[in-house]
Parts: sequence; structure tokens; C-alpha cells
Amino acid sequence: MRTFILSTKVFIPELMDPVEIVDALYPVDKVGKRVNLLARKMAEGIGIEKRPFVLDLERLPEKKLRKKEDHPVYWGEKIINHFINLVGKDSIGFISISYNISYHIDYLPNLITQIVLKTGLKLDHPPEELPYYGCASGVLSMKNAVSYCKKYGKAALVFVFDQCSKLAYTPSSSNDPYIKKTMKSNLLFSDGAAGMIIVPENMKPSKPLPEIIEIQTGYIPGDGIRMEEGAFTLKNQVKDIVPPVVSEKVIKPVLKKYSLRKEEIKEWSLHQGGVAIINKFRDDEVLGLTEDQIRRSKEFFHKYGNLSSPSCFLTFDSFFNEKREKSGDTGMIVGFGAGYYMGSVLYRWD
Repeated sequence: MRTFILSTKVFIPELMDPVEIVDALYPVDKVGKRVNLLARKMAEGIGIEKRPFVLDLERLPEKKLRKKEDHPVYWGEKIINHFINLVGKDSIGFISISYNISYHIDYLPNLITQIVLKTGLKLDHPPEELPYYGCASGVLSMKNAVSYCKKYGKAALVFVFDQCSKLAYTPSSSNDPYIKKTMKSNLLFSDGAAGMIIVPENMKPSKPLPEIIEIQTGYIPGDGIRMEEGAFTLKNQVKDIVPPVVSEKVIKPVLKKYSLRKEEIKEWSLHQGGVAIINKFRDDEVLGLTEDQIRRSKEFFHKYGNLSSPSCFLTFDSFFNEKREKSGDTGMIVGFGAGYYMGSVLYRWD
């Protein structure tokens, strides 16, 4: 049974000035002027215009939401109600949510159950919650949603979010040993959510939609992206290790299977792990993409930073809602991150 992406929805919370975040995380009166200036300079080099950030900076070092509407239950309710308005509750039989970092602390019933109760969904298959699969988690949720659609002939929902500001590290002094280890993650990651509704062919309207052709997932063990004593750290080697493996395990095999050249993929939605990581896919020994092919992902990184799990969905959403003739065009959604988990989705507009 053929499956299609009927609609997408992105949620970006309130945007903040990166310098305001730096001054809150590295106040001069606590860490000194040198550390503060170093963080400011690094933030400028990373080049994020505004960061979606839900952490209440005034209550640091407590990690609290700035407003209750940024709790993931509210985000999920908002996104899922958008899809319910399109097809009705009775047409939706399954939902998969995935994330890595959340302000949600009331674990029972689990987050997905709380969202189901809020939205009144009438599912005929147990919903699933996939935490801690890195920035590829949304692709894993898509894979399970597609499997459901093909087996049961009903719509399935995917809700992906991350609230990385919860992991913002607040150093205790200029001598804190984790200042250097956590500065990059403190300045790189943002908050946001995305969702999509996947439908079987019998629910497809008479307009072009992306048909999901193949979903490929992969894994190699690695700890370059890790938690250490509660601090979120990144190794510089990640940019050299992960993109080549992602290309070999989940991109090139799909292109080969469908006799596609990389030039034939019109829409590349690459995870926005950072400019250096995105640029790595230009290397001939990795994949050899052109600057134009990676441009969209880089633009969204510079606009919002690394949204973690939803990042590749953010780029895909921009392609999905672009007003142009798309029939026959192909695209790939590529997610990868901690673990290292990775996944790709090949689709064709039909």
C-alpha cells in the first residue's frame, strides 16, 4: 500500500537574542569577563540569528519553563489538533512521538497518553513514545507510522520535539571544569517541535503529495554526543565521524537501490547539526552535494540553530509548503545524532 505525507506543522517558540542567552548563562559577576567574552565570541562565530529558547533565564540556575504554554503537552496538543481538523479523529489510528530533552516531569501516565487525553484521539493502536534516539528519532517515528498505515489503512501522526534549553549548563565559577566542555552545546541548541500526518493512498486528495518510497535506518555505537555528570558535551570529532557514516549507511544505499544520482534529489532536508557538519556533505568522499543542495539546511541553522530531533523536519516543512510545480521531484529527509542513530526518508512528489 502506498503512503503519503498529507500535511506538516512546525512550532517555533519565542525567539531570543543569542547574546542575552550568553549573558544569562555566563554572567560576568559569576564567571568573569574573560569567560563571558569568550562565550560571546563563540556565539558570534556560530552565527545563529535568534534562538527559540523556552528556559526562564531569570530563574537560573533553576531550569524552569518561561511560560506553561511551552510544555510539550501543549505543543503536542496544538500540532495534533491541526491534523485532526484536516481528517477528523476517526481517521487517525496511531501516533508516534519522539524527543531527547523535555521539561516534562510528570511521567505517569506517559507524555503521549497525556497528549491523547488532551486531544481526544480515538486510536485503535497503542501510541508509542521514543525518547533518547538522538536527532534521528523523528525518522524512526516516521518508519513506524508508515508501517501502521500500510497494515491498517488509516492515518498515522508523527510528533517530534526537543527542549534542549533544559540542558543549558550554568557554570559555578570561572574555574568550573565543564565550562569548556559544555560551551558549544550551550550556544548551539534550541527548542522547537514539528509534526506530520501520513495517510494511505485511499485517503490521498487529488493534489500532488510526497509519496514515501523508502525509509532506511542505521546505527553505530559512539559517544561523541553525550551527557557527562549531567552536563551536555560535544566532541569536535563528531563532524568528521558522523556525516561519512550517515552517507554510507542510509543515503548511498537508498540512492543505489532506486538507481538515483545525488543530483536527481531536488529537496535535501539534512539535520542542522551545525555549519561544519552540513558542509561535510559537500566533500566528494562523503557525498559530494553542491552548495545549492545544502543551502536550505544551512539557512535554517543560521536562522534558529540546532533544533535537535525536529531540525530536518523544519527544512522539509519549508519544501512541503513551497508553492511551485513539484510533480515527479524527489527528496530526502536525513536525521542523525547521539548514539549514533541515523535515518533517511526517500520520497517522490506524485
